[in-house]
Amino acid sequence: MAKIVVRHLYFYYGDNCALSDISMTIRERQITALIGPSGCGKSTFLRCLNRMNDTIPNTRMEGRVLLDGQDIYSPATNVVDLRRRVGMVFQRPNPFPQSVFDNVAFGPRVLGLHRGNDLADIVEQSLRRAALWDEVKDNLRQDSLALSLGQQQRLCIARAIAVRPEVILMDEPCSALDPIATLEIEELMQQLKERYSIVIVTHNMQQAARVSEWTGFFWLGDLVEFDRTEAIFTRPSQQLTEEYITGRAG
Repeated sequence: MAKIVVRHLYFYYGDNCALSDISMTIRERQITALIGPSGCGKSTFLRCLNRMNDTIPNTRMEGRVLLDGQDIYSPATNVVDLRRRVGMVFQRPNPFPQSVFDNVAFGPRVLGLHRGNDLADIVEQSLRRAALWDEVKDNLRQDSLALSLGQQQRLCIARAIAVRPEVILMDEPCSALDPIATLEIEELMQQLKERYSIVIVTHNMQQAARVSEWTGFFWLGDLVEFDRTEAIFTRPSQQLTEEYITGRAG
């Protein structure tokens, strides 16, 4: 089932067209990977999915992005609620300079999601889903910046989960992590997709092949090919895709 449908999306930084005629369907509770060389538009496209680009001056978007059939760029869209439903995990871990507990509790407090619910239960559930609870449960008041980078990234995932999203966007979430922490995040993604739709930008093609069901290959602002991951990596329909996968391009 489709969770997000993108149709004929163009995105401009001033007069520069950064994305050209992108169409893609993101399936519910599956992982979609976006691959391609640096500067090809992957992260720009990712930010279009929850209107994070709105904060950048002199930019504009054309086309449609439908979340459960509703156009997120409609004037009637509540952008705060959109970003709750479509959460973001960034390239480098960015925990707040607060305790572990307060990091996870921040969103529910601001949005009032804890009313009628025990805030401690929300924090525990979110940390459990982020596979971090057992490591921090005895010291929830410790400074989040004292955690390892891998733990900090899982904390950021817990913070995103705490506001009850439906989609999680991940912009190169493992690029700053060591191989062990990377494996932990990849294993976590496999668990999370049972509840959430996930879109991940990655430069690591092996990672895309390991974790995703669908892959989109971007090149200079174009979506060259979008298909099941197995097809992209074993029998791509476009020569440029094959050349990039095999290292002859990019």
